[in-house]
Amino acid sequence: MIDSPLRDSSLRSKKTIAVAKYANVALPLAVDKVFTYLIPPELHQSAAVGVRTIVPFGRKYVTGLIVGFPESSSLTSLKPLRDILDASPVVSRELLNLCNWIAGYYFAPWGEVLKAAIPFGFVSSSKRVVRNVLPNPKSIAAEIEKRSPQRARVLSLLAEQGSMQSSELQKKTGVKNINVLLNEMVKAGQVEIEEIVPQQKTAIRKKEFIVLSDIDDKRLAVTLESLPNRQKKARALLLHIQQLTNQGMREIAVTQLLKESRTTLTILKSFRGLLNIVARDINRNQDYGTEEKTLTIRLNTAQQLALDAVCKAISTEVHRSFLLHGVTGSGKTQVYIEAIRYCLRHSKSAIVLVPEISLTPQIVRRFKSHFAGQVAVVHSRLSAGERHEVWRRALNSEYKIVIGPRSAVFAPLNNLGLIVVDEEHEASYKQFDSSPRYNARDVALVRGSQANAVVLLGSATPSVETFHNATIGKYELLGMPRRIDDVSMPEITIVDMTAERKQEYASLKESLPDEKRKGLRQFQQSSVSSLLKQKMGERLRRKEGIILLQNRRGFAPFVECMDCGYSETCENCNVTLTYHLAKKHLRCHYCGAVKALHDQCPSCRGQNMQLRGIGTQRVEQELASLFPEANVLRMDLDTTSRKGAHDRLLRKFGDGEADILLGTQMVAKGLDFARVTLVGVISADSQMLLPDFRSSERTFQLLTQVAGRAGRSTLRGEVIIQTHQPNHYTLQHVVDHDFKTFYEQELEARRELDYPPFSRLALVEMKGEKEEHVRQQAERFAQLLKGSHGSFTVLGPSPAVISKIKNRYRWHLILKSKKESDPNGTGLRQTLHRAVDSWTKARQQSVRLIIDVDPVGLM
Repeated sequence: MIDSPLRDSSLRSKKTIAVAKYANVALPLAVDKVFTYLIPPELHQSAAVGVRTIVPFGRKYVTGLIVGFPESSSLTSLKPLRDILDASPVVSRELLNLCNWIAGYYFAPWGEVLKAAIPFGFVSSSKRVVRNVLPNPKSIAAEIEKRSPQRARVLSLLAEQGSMQSSELQKKTGVKNINVLLNEMVKAGQVEIEEIVPQQKTAIRKKEFIVLSDIDDKRLAVTLESLPNRQKKARALLLHIQQLTNQGMREIAVTQLLKESRTTLTILKSFRGLLNIVARDINRNQDYGTEEKTLTIRLNTAQQLALDAVCKAISTEVHRSFLLHGVTGSGKTQVYIEAIRYCLRHSKSAIVLVPEISLTPQIVRRFKSHFAGQVAVVHSRLSAGERHEVWRRALNSEYKIVIGPRSAVFAPLNNLGLIVVDEEHEASYKQFDSSPRYNARDVALVRGSQANAVVLLGSATPSVETFHNATIGKYELLGMPRRIDDVSMPEITIVDMTAERKQEYASLKESLPDEKRKGLRQFQQSSVSSLLKQKMGERLRRKEGIILLQNRRGFAPFVECMDCGYSETCENCNVTLTYHLAKKHLRCHYCGAVKALHDQCPSCRGQNMQLRGIGTQRVEQELASLFPEANVLRMDLDTTSRKGAHDRLLRKFGDGEADILLGTQMVAKGLDFARVTLVGVISADSQMLLPDFRSSERTFQLLTQVAGRAGRSTLRGEVIIQTHQPNHYTLQHVVDHDFKTFYEQELEARRELDYPPFSRLALVEMKGEKEEHVRQQAERFAQLLKGSHGSFTVLGPSPAVISKIKNRYRWHLILKSKKESDPNGTGLRQTLHRAVDSWTKARQQSVRLIIDVDPVGLM
C-alpha cells in the first residue's frame, strides 16, 4: 500500500474497468493523497468507482471509498482490498469530480473533503444488520448447498438465530468477503440489509400521533351522539376529528390536535378505545411544520419574466448561471418555488442553499407546503443516522429537493436541474474555521457546470463580485426592482448619536447643581435615541411589531478603567472580554474563557471600572425600563443555543406573543412578518469600522436586509438607524435604497486597490504557541513565494488583526493575483503548491500552516 497523486486522472474516465488490477482508495484522513491497493480476483465484479471498501491500514481495517483504477503501479508489496460494502456506488462520479476540484482549488486534503461532503456513515464504522426474507430458508439452503455452500450457510444461520450483524456472520461462516456475498444475496431476493449508523449521545425523541385512518366512522358518530351537551370540550374534540377524517387526513400529531381543538390530553385519553394513539421516533430537526398560505399564487410581471428565463434554461439541459437581483419583499422565494415545480414536472431534482437553516424556518415551511414529502432538510445539527438517512433517500430518488446550508451542495440527487443559492452574499456560505475552506456558492456554480444544471443566485444585496460577474455577462441578470403588490419601501432615517449624546449630556448638566456635576464623568448615553423611543411608543400603542438590531451580544463589549484606560482582556486571546449580565461574569467570545468582574482596576488600583459599549443584554434591560408593559424577545447566541430555540422565538413573535424582537444579525435574515412596521438599528458602526476591505459592503448588506423586514404588507414601514458616522457614504445609499450607486462607488475603490473582483486573494496563516517561531516560519514562507516569479503581490508577513486566539499566535500573508494576468488563478495556485511543498520538507512541527483561498475576511 502506498500513496498516489491526489488529482487522479482516473476520475475523468467514463467507464469502470471490470478487470482492473489496482484500486485507488480515498480514506478519511487529513492527507493530500489517495492510497493504492490490489483488487483480489473475488472482488473484480464488485469493485466500482464510488463504492465503499474495507482496507488494511496500519494495524487495523478502515472504511474508504474507491475513487479510481490506475492502469499500473510501480510499487511492490501492495495490500489487497479486504471487502466491498456496497452493491452499487453511494457516491456518483459527478460528486467525486466535485470533491476532486475542491481539494485542488482550496488546498484541502482529499480525505477531509470527502468527510465534509459525505455523511458520517459512509466513511466510518456502521452496523449492517442482515435479515432473511425467504419463507422457507432452511429448505432453500438445502437446495443450494452443493452449488453455493457459503449462501446456504448464511441462510441456515439466519433461520436458526434470526437477524444478525454482517460481522457476526463473517465470524461464523468464515467468509472473508462477506459483504460482497450479502450484496449478491440481496440482488437474488434472499436477504435484506439495514445499515445502522451509530447515533450521537442525544436521545431519540418520541412523538405521539392519532391514526385517523383507523377510526371507525360509524362508531365515531355514535359516540358523538351519546355525549351529553355539557361535555363541550369532548364534543369539540370529536367534531374536529370527524372534520379531519372527512378531509382525508390519515394522521395528526397529538400536540397539534389538542391545540386545534382547544382541549386537554386527559379528555383525549378518555377515548383510547376509539382513537389509536401511536408513538414514533421523530427527526428533531426536520419537524418545521407547514405554512398555512394559499399555494396558488399569481406572479407579477417581473417574477414571471425571471421564471420564464430560468425555466427556458432548465429545459435546454445546458448549464447557465443567473443572478436574481430583487429588492427585499419582491417575491424571490416564489420564483424559486415555481422554478423547482418546473424541475419536478420534467423529472429533475433541485438543491436550495440557505445561509443558516436554524435561522430560516419560514422558507423551509413554505417549501414543505408546496412540495410535501419530496423535501429533505440537512444541516450540521442532524445526527449521524439522520444524515445517513437523508443521503440514502436522496440517492434513491425518494427526495427530489434538498434544502440546507453549505453541506447541502453535496446532496446526491439524480438528474439535477437547478441549484438555488438564496442570499448569495452571505459570508456563512464560506467554511472558514476548518478544512476544506470552501465557499458553497462557488462550489454550487462548479457543480451546476459539471451537472449541466442551472444555478440561480438570489439576493437583494448581491456581493460586489457577483454583481460584477452579472454586469460583464458571466451571469445573466434578472431584476425585480419592486415589492409584491407595489408595497412601498420603508422610509429610513439616520440618527446622529454623537449629536444626541452632546444634547443629552448638556441637558443633564444643566439640570444638576454644581456640586453633583462631577458625577457626569460616569455618564453613559442611552442606547435608544429619543426618535426611536418615540416611534416605538407609537407602534406599541397600535399593537404593531418592532424589530431591533444590535450586532453585539452580551451586556457590555468591554470593561474600562476611567482613571488609567486599562481594559480587561482575555489571557488566551488578544481581545477584550464581554460582560454578560445573566451570570455576572466576563466572557471571551473566541475561546469561551470566563472571568469575574473586578471592582478595582488591576493596573492602577482605582475604583472606577465602568461597563462600556452596548450589547443586546444592555438594550434589553433599557427596554424593560422604557417600556415596562412591552414583551421583549431577545434573539442572540446566548438565547438560541438549544435545539429549535430560533424557531420557537420566531413563532412566538409571529403569533403576536411578543411586541419587540431584539437580536444580533440573525434577526436581519429571511424573516417575513406582516405586522412589523418599525425596524431600529441600535448601532450601525460595529461592522462599518472593522479593518477589512469588505466592511462597507457588509454594513450596506446588513442594514438593507434588516430594513427590508419592515413594512412587508399594506402597513407602511419605517426604519431608524443610529450611528456615530452619519455622513458615511454607505449609510446614504442605504437611506436611498440605492444599491447600484453604492456598487459603483465600492467597485471604483476596489479597482484602485486591486481587490476582488479585479484580483484573486489567498490568505496564508501561520499559527503556533511560540510567537517567535510563528514569525520565523511566516518570513520563510514569504521568501519562498517571492522567489517563485509569480505574477502576484505579497503583503506581509505581519501579525493578524487578532494576533492571538486560544493561546495560538497568528501571522498573516495576503496574496493578490490580478485577473488580467492570471484569469483563472492557476498561476497563483501553482506557486502556492510549490511553496507549500518546499516549506513542508523543512517545516517546524510546532507551527501550523493554513491556506484560505478566496477568503471572506482578513482578520
